Amino acid sequence: MRVVIIGAGSVGFVAAETIAGIHDVLVVDSDSMMAEKVKSSLNVSVLHEDGSNPRVLKEAIQKHNAEAVVSTLKDDAVNLFICMMAKRYDRNIFTVASVNHPDYRIDLSSDGVDMIISPEMMTARKIYKMAVMENSTDFEFVDSLGVGVAVYRVKSDSTVVGQVVLHFRLPEECSVIGIYRDGELKLDVDTMEVRVGDGICVFGSEEGLEAFNDFMGVDIKAVQFVILGGSIMGANLAKMLLKDKEKRFVTVVELNEERCRELAKTIPEAMILREDYKDPRVQRSEELFKADCVVVASGSDDTNLLMCMSAERYNSRKVITRYFKPEYKDIFVHTGLETIVSYHRIVSNEITNCVLPNDVALMRMRNRNELFFMHSVGKESKFCDKYLGDLDIPEGIRVVAVYRADAGQERVIYTDLDTYIKEGDQLIVFTNLTRESDFRRLFGKNAIPEL
Repeated sequence: MRVVIIGAGSVGFVAAETIAGIHDVLVVDSDSMMAEKVKSSLNVSVLHEDGSNPRVLKEAIQKHNAEAVVSTLKDDAVNLFICMMAKRYDRNIFTVASVNHPDYRIDLSSDGVDMIISPEMMTARKIYKMAVMENSTDFEFVDSLGVGVAVYRVKSDSTVVGQVVLHFRLPEECSVIGIYRDGELKLDVDTMEVRVGDGICVFGSEEGLEAFNDFMGVDIKAVQFVILGGSIMGANLAKMLLKDKEKRFVTVVELNEERCRELAKTIPEAMILREDYKDPRVQRSEELFKADCVVVASGSDDTNLLMCMSAERYNSRKVITRYFKPEYKDIFVHTGLETIVSYHRIVSNEITNCVLPNDVALMRMRNRNELFFMHSVGKESKFCDKYLGDLDIPEGIRVVAVYRADAGQERVIYTDLDTYIKEGDQLIVFTNLTRESDFRRLFGKNAIPEL
């Protein structure tokens, strides 16, 4: 596919990086430094122009013979305008707009926008799930399939300590697909005994993942939440926490007076504190880090890092934050905090769901080489008309589920060795960087995911 990406900022750069290995990409940006960064870093074409200019947009679409336009500028309204203009030039072109403010999440049926990605909303949802599932340290979800994956940290009081994975009495609609141990993800885990400090990687529906959290044992149910920063992400997270059936207490701490007034109007159920949460005196007097869960929602990596270090000093029960620049990952990991959210990965997974075909990628986990993809089972497939346990599947590849349509109804089957695979099934496969020769043998020479 030939794709034009408007904007080379944090979203646009990651979008180009994510799909450059599969699609023919042209990046358009008016900032000379941004344009040069893309040109020197990625294998894409670059146009140093203002992509919001209708003339420039038309020329970019025509010269690149574009089949898709992805607009990722900072202004939500401009992104929607660019997609609508692109449809005027070519009614069949596929358009994607990056939108953060909830007011701009328009109805897609008739406005010239085929898909909306919202990194801020997706970040809020991801952190919400990590916050309410007390044992979780990571979470990803594919809405189109209704399945996702979460990682749960094994504590000393977890019910699974000392158990063999094969003997788990698992809740419905989930399965254990791996264990993070000593910094390595192990996939052949059925006979492994669970240890304190392990990270159990579980695939399933939302209900299944929530049930597995309870299955591990919850010492103290999270009811008190403190959100440091009244950003778009922070505000949406507060709404999510207060919206569901559980009784929760949410405090949002924000210094900007005008923003505080807006938050008080839009989230009346939350307590809004107009304070500087970076001030140690405020941290002590308001007891910010004594909540069941603290979420750092500022837009600055440095501020987020500082607050993580403060939380560590106060021995906070659970702290969740995000980082924007990939180079900050190791610094955040060094603090010992496990519940850190990569903005880079959120954007990459959103773009993957929009533009990349499912047989290339569905979503990535915490490391770039940890990838979910789909494999369609045809007559010639190595999997066709076989039990999963009879197949010789190389190390580093695991079939985690079967997506099947029976009598017009679609369902997800969580696999075990007795799962029988039929023609027409779609396999949801997880890999953590297996040799190309193994992929060729199992999935065919043209079905190697872009790792």
